[in-house]
Amino acid sequence: MAVLALTTISCQKKNNAVDDEGEKGIAKPTYRVKSYTHGKDFYAYTWNADGTVSKVDLGYDGEVYSTYAFKWEGNTVSVVDEKADNKPIATITVNDKKLATKIEQAGKTELSEKTKIECTYDANNFLLTAKVEDKINTVQVIDEEGNIEWWGRVGIEEQVSEQTTAKGWRKKMHTYYSQPNAAGIHGEWNEDVKVKRWFYETGLVGRASVSVMRTAWWYGVVSDDKTEVKQEYAAKLAYYPLDVDANGCVKVELKLYDTKEKYEADPSTMGEDDKYEFVCEKIQ
Repeated sequence: MAVLALTTISCQKKNNAVDDEGEKGIAKPTYRVKSYTHGKDFYAYTWNADGTVSKVDLGYDGEVYSTYAFKWEGNTVSVVDEKADNKPIATITVNDKKLATKIEQAGKTELSEKTKIECTYDANNFLLTAKVEDKINTVQVIDEEGNIEWWGRVGIEEQVSEQTTAKGWRKKMHTYYSQPNAAGIHGEWNEDVKVKRWFYETGLVGRASVSVMRTAWWYGVVSDDKTEVKQEYAAKLAYYPLDVDANGCVKVELKLYDTKEKYEADPSTMGEDDKYEFVCEKIQ
């Protein structure tokens, strides 16, 4: 197991690989998530021969409580819970790259607490925008290396739009290690799409950054009178001293959360805030 050093810097060479759909873009992951744990919660994935998700087991404290089965028919994916007599969970409309453009539910589920989510993507399958129940809720910017530079959260609703230059956005800024993200794990997952982290790992709402994330830091603070988003960083940031295996797959995603001063002085002294552990498998 290799541990990424604190001195690793976030610089990568531009990757002009051509994907299997013929577009000049970003190299695809060679591994994928087989399962992961988050405290007592765990999630296990079964995949179809074409690389799409087939089932996800959702469990707690060693026991599976739901099995979400994904039934693919053309551009529609029906999600049912096999452990609840095939109870309908969601209907997902996908584009020709098998990315979710619309997610509809009757009510709150373990996939999302919202009833309608609509997403757009770029040519390399990265999420660009998401509307939640017909309101723009988040935007996302990808850098030229194929990493998510930032995603936006609504700071002042009246000032936001799908334009990333809109003044009302707060921005979650990311930096990265030079380590490739071999399994395409969504360390920088965009919470404001309003789907759960486990759903991100299915690939249905876009791909992950090509490099392993190092830090995440909110930029933009709403003024006390709620008339502007002040262009300054939040008091605290998140640092991720990740463990990777010999294949470059993330094994442990540990989140440390504390002040800028502690991060700059010695990141190892920052307080632990969250932890995910992954098991990955080779894509055949």
